[in-house]
Amino acid sequence: MNDQERFADLWTDYLEGELDERGLKELHELLASDERFVQRAADLLQTHRLLGLVVADSPPQRDAFVRETLAQLPESQDEFVAQVMSQVGARQTDVEPAGKTSPRSRPVASHFAVVVAALILVVGSLFVFQPKGQAPVTVQGKYPPVTTVGVRHARLASSSHAKFFGELSPPVNAVLPPYREYVLMSGLIEVLFPTGASAILEGPAVFHVSSDESLDLSVGRCSVHVPEGAEGFHVNTPVTRVVDRGTRFSVNVDEMSETEVQVIEGAADIYDVERVVDASDSGSPNAIELLERLAGGEAKKYVSAGLVATEQVPFRATSYRSQLPDRVVSYETTFAVDGGAEHLTSVTVQRGGKVNRFPVDSLIPARLTWFQATEPRPFLCGEPTYPSSRVEALLDESLVTGVINPDGSVDPLTTDPVLEGDSGTPGMAIRFDQPVVNGPGADVLVFDLQTFGNPLDGDAFHISPLKFREGLKSYTIRKYDLTMESPEAKVLTDFHVHFFAEPAKSLAELNSLKMTPRQQSNKFRGLAVGIDLSDLGYASGETIEGLFIQDALDDSHFVDPVFIAGLPEEE
Repeated sequence: MNDQERFADLWTDYLEGELDERGLKELHELLASDERFVQRAADLLQTHRLLGLVVADSPPQRDAFVRETLAQLPESQDEFVAQVMSQVGARQTDVEPAGKTSPRSRPVASHFAVVVAALILVVGSLFVFQPKGQAPVTVQGKYPPVTTVGVRHARLASSSHAKFFGELSPPVNAVLPPYREYVLMSGLIEVLFPTGASAILEGPAVFHVSSDESLDLSVGRCSVHVPEGAEGFHVNTPVTRVVDRGTRFSVNVDEMSETEVQVIEGAADIYDVERVVDASDSGSPNAIELLERLAGGEAKKYVSAGLVATEQVPFRATSYRSQLPDRVVSYETTFAVDGGAEHLTSVTVQRGGKVNRFPVDSLIPARLTWFQATEPRPFLCGEPTYPSSRVEALLDESLVTGVINPDGSVDPLTTDPVLEGDSGTPGMAIRFDQPVVNGPGADVLVFDLQTFGNPLDGDAFHISPLKFREGLKSYTIRKYDLTMESPEAKVLTDFHVHFFAEPAKSLAELNSLKMTPRQQSNKFRGLAVGIDLSDLGYASGETIEGLFIQDALDDSHFVDPVFIAGLPEEE
């Protein structure tokens, strides 16, 4: 254990009121030896407890949490605390004190302000001092290539709606450096280790890779699968070390460090992490104490109270997550001379748990059959000039050409859209060149172009059947599979939008009304979402010929469906 790791352990114990005099002396010595430990202390304070604050829904809960943490600070360590907090205490905060008396002699309001100031400063420090090698925010040029992966490094195998605190999600296949602490705020990621073991982490979670065969989980939930031959993989929590003995298991660490272990199959050995540390200090590895072995179908919670205590908890097989949700995983394109993505060449989709890469020519094209707008706005995007049949633009494979900004409705349709006359239903209808079968997972793909001035999760839209019947309904997309925060959402090549001085109330007007092109100065990204026809009420195996799309009118931004296609039937 190096000094950084030892300091992290001691400081964590200190915050939790579990540090003895010998440990406190050692902590003082480390702090005096290197001023960087002071900043490290502030960082750990944040990452160790931040999620506890985040997940608390109400101010009373947050106040209680802060008071609890402060109550555990030793009374006689004002100088020590001041030294650490001098890095964070200079910043003023207007946060109101909890308003109750601390069990300690020092005023709660003062402590509360210090802790909040610490959180504020560390939020900033995570941006300023973030380590090199993180995923950059691409604002122009060619999308950065995926990091080359060595076979001896843990890496990010996949992600779904992953949001990290203070940084973008690393791209898929990126190496996760050992001891680099990550705060997963929401979503899911899968980490693959060189031994073949894998862990699916669910946000909120604080974790780091501690070796090729171990993961440290401070807060959050993970599901671990260890294949045959990789036994010995372990998950360290603030309370326990869970060592695989050929198994699938889940570990859930709450904000108070209580650790619940559910063994789905095989077996797992549970160790007292405090005894592991003590054994290392004494140089007597044989002193590590095995608490117990859990077999498949067993579950327990471990609570640190000086010595680890155990509680029986119900076994819940559903606590284990075997895979990430079905979704659009990524896509591939050609690149224009400016380095931006242009023509779609393939898309990778997880359907029914199976990941497939679909070449673009295997997708089922969609044609625009109805368009009605009520106000003038840009309706087309692409090149500066358009062919005579503008609506055919929807058929090409470009991610920067299409019919954009369709009208919509706040309330989704509940009856058939009217597809004729001036009083027809605002929005757009599409028909597929061949029926699309409702298979497992996504059946229809929609790509949307988006910039940072638009909603990061994508423009919300309703998608409805062309013909309603009992059991069918509209479905509203409010979050895309690939959002502005997804590394897989590529930066697009430059394009023009075409402004219409009049509302296009039909396909004929969309094809004939005068329009004025304007080149876009902002960089756009290509977002993507897969639509499962089951969400509209269609039965498995049922086919559809078309769909109706409306903007959800939830804000001033409109959906821009530059590429729509059906997925081929599973063989």
